[in-house]
Amino acid sequence: VCLADDMGLGKTLQTIAVMLSRKSEGAQMVVAPASVAGNWRREVERFAPSLNIVMLNELNINDRASAVSELGPGDLLVLTYGLLVSECENLISREWASVCLDEAHTIKNRGTKSSAAAMQLKAGCRIILTGTPIQNHLGELWNLMQFINPGLLGSYDHFNMRFIAPIAAGRQEPRSQLKRLIAPFMLRRTKQEVVREL
Repeated sequence: VCLADDMGLGKTLQTIAVMLSRKSEGAQMVVAPASVAGNWRREVERFAPSLNIVMLNELNINDRASAVSELGPGDLLVLTYGLLVSECENLISREWASVCLDEAHTIKNRGTKSSAAAMQLKAGCRIILTGTPIQNHLGELWNLMQFINPGLLGSYDHFNMRFIAPIAAGRQEPRSQLKRLIAPFMLRRTKQEVVREL
């Protein structure tokens, strides 16, 4: 799923609730920018203290491989996108119950090392969090969807012919088709839509 709610509507907390419900399925992982990794620890400790949080960046470089391999049910590994790339071999060597990419627009460019590493992860549940699923062009959406639901939008070339080019030309039908196609996998709420609930 792509959780694309506006900032401040609780994407982190909603994801923690999902991970709490899946804790018996096996080890789980969150990849986040360094600026928010510490927030994940605080939120998990506050709202889901039964999850055992492991901060990969705080481990000695020589201890990371064994720590990753020893994680089990109830464990939540938090790491940065930089470590996703540098520790890729260890991280893709196992199956994860759930993987969450926070600020997932970090992998919007399919040619980056972060994107290539993320695509190799094996997980039963994939969650991406971003308030901006499309920042510059429609091709970014293809890469995000490729992570959470590989093949949903076909190959990039197919996506370009079927959606990017026609939508850029101003055609409405491809836009409507794309919206219907991704709707079951994307949740986006704005502050204006939920202001009464807040």
